[in-house]
Amino acid sequence: MAVVPYLIFFLAGLGFGYAAIGVWKWFPLVFPVLLALVAAFSEGVDGTFLVRLLIALVVTAAGVLLGIALAPDEQPRRAEPGWR
Repeated sequence: MAVVPYLIFFLAGLGFGYAAIGVWKWFPLVFPVLLALVAAFSEGVDGTFLVRLLIALVVTAAGVLLGIALAPDEQPRRAEPGWR
């Protein structure tokens, strides 16, 4: 089983979880689903397909949660007068 795709999903989740705002943090969960849909149309659905999709979603969600945990508090800063 290849590890690289799962590493990429994890890093995408980590990046979005750290940097995105609000519900956009969970956007990376769309990537494995879209790739799975393309694979399902071309090769069909079987047990291996479903297990790999589940693993990809769990790994991506773990990346998002870790990114959220590492992110600083989400308080938007207002521009201070005099700073440019």
